[in-house]
Amino acid sequence: MGFFGSLTGSDQRKDLKRGYADSQAMIDKGYGDASNALERGFTGANALYDLARGDVTSGYNTATDTLRGYTDKAAGYLDPYLTAGQGANALYSDALGLNGALAQRNFGDNYAASDPFRQQNADFASEALMRQLNARGMSGGGYAAQAVARENLRRGSEDYQNYLSRLQGAAQSGQSAASGIAGIYADTGKTQAGMDYGYGSDLANITGQKANLGYNYGTAQAGLSTDKATTMAGNRINFANALSDSRNIGFNNALQIAGLGLKASGWGGFGAK
Repeated sequence: MGFFGSLTGSDQRKDLKRGYADSQAMIDKGYGDASNALERGFTGANALYDLARGDVTSGYNTATDTLRGYTDKAAGYLDPYLTAGQGANALYSDALGLNGALAQRNFGDNYAASDPFRQQNADFASEALMRQLNARGMSGGGYAAQAVARENLRRGSEDYQNYLSRLQGAAQSGQSAASGIAGIYADTGKTQAGMDYGYGSDLANITGQKANLGYNYGTAQAGLSTDKATTMAGNRINFANALSDSRNIGFNNALQIAGLGLKASGWGGFGAK
């Protein structure tokens, strides 16, 4: 910095330009750091929302799998009763002739051929009756044969009705099992519907929060840009004003030097004699 540079103001202008460049660099750095920090915050928050979305989805899937697993397990306990009841109901319907005369005849034939206890029970009843008749001396006549026939018919009818009652009971048990299974799946459906609603609400909430985050991020970035532009405009105005003032330094200094010279020569001003 030389005497003439200071006298003419060129040194001052250089200082102003350096100060302006330094302040401009500081403004750029400050707003750049703020923008980067905002970007990092947005990116981190956005990633957390994505993580939350994944956690919600994972939790929902786990809860759904658990619900379905226990539902199937509970229904599985009733399934044997349902299967047995369906078979018993089909046989009971055959016995009543609901599935046609041929099915009814087949039922009777199968009943007679596949129930060894029925014949054994009838034999026990006949033997008991014959012992009673023997004790009375009546076992050798037609009366004994007729009595045994009646007893076999009564016993056969009773066994047949008992068998039908058992089939009816098994069918009703299957109906109860079917109702129980239907109730289990109905409750599961209600629970699943509630879970689906909650899952959708959670995802919608996360999406809404992400939208708000994006909006706030955009607003903050716009605010930074506007504030930076305003600050830089003010900085340029101040720089222009200071630079303009510096251009008058040489002229003002010349006037001051001229004034000093006049005083030194005895002139006090324009009015001196």
